Amino acid sequence: MFVVFEAKGFQYLGSPGEKLKIPRLDRKIGEKVSFEKVLLVKNGDTKIGQPYIEGASITAEVIEHGRYKKIIVFKFKKRNRYRNTRGHRQTYTEIQIKDIILGGKVKSEKKSEKVEVKTEKKTVAKDKKVKKTTVAAKKETKTTRGIKKATTKVKKTIKSTGEAKKKTTDEKKKVKKTAGKTKSVTKKTKAKDKKAKKTTVGAKKTKK
Repeated sequence: MFVVFEAKGFQYLGSPGEKLKIPRLDRKIGEKVSFEKVLLVKNGDTKIGQPYIEGASITAEVIEHGRYKKIIVFKFKKRNRYRNTRGHRQTYTEIQIKDIILGGKVKSEKKSEKVEVKTEKKTVAKDKKVKKTTVAAKKETKTTRGIKKATTKVKKTIKSTGEAKKKTTDEKKKVKKTAGKTKSVTKKTKAKDKKAKKTTVGAKKTKK
């Protein structure tokens, strides 16, 4: 539910319990103020005034008086040596809307507070559901990550074992090749020794 009303020549939009800043009023803090120039009301159905709604009014409470931040106003005229700087702080009065009266019916702040509490409860329940789903998703992602790490470790071990097997087979082949070479060398040396013996025996016979 919200209302559009007029105050001090300006139009404002508000709802029960909402705080607004309007031009300064000559009222004390804690004093109640009523605004009877209601232009529009929406409470399920919209009511539009021509220009105001008859029998509708708003009661509010004055919370504090204050001033906005300073605005610097600088004036300059060329070729006249005219420069003027001034500061201005506009005053305001902060009010809180308490009740909205529509043709004898009062729409107070308490109902709006109940609605806000219900909406807060719904949002809390939704947040809890979202948190549960996010926690479950995080757990699933952790498990999948653990599975991926385990599979990568297994793959690495398999690769390392395969490389070790290849190295051992290569070393065995090298050993076999060296053994064959040594055998051929020994055979050649034996054949040379036999030839040398035969030559020595033939030389001895010729001497005799």
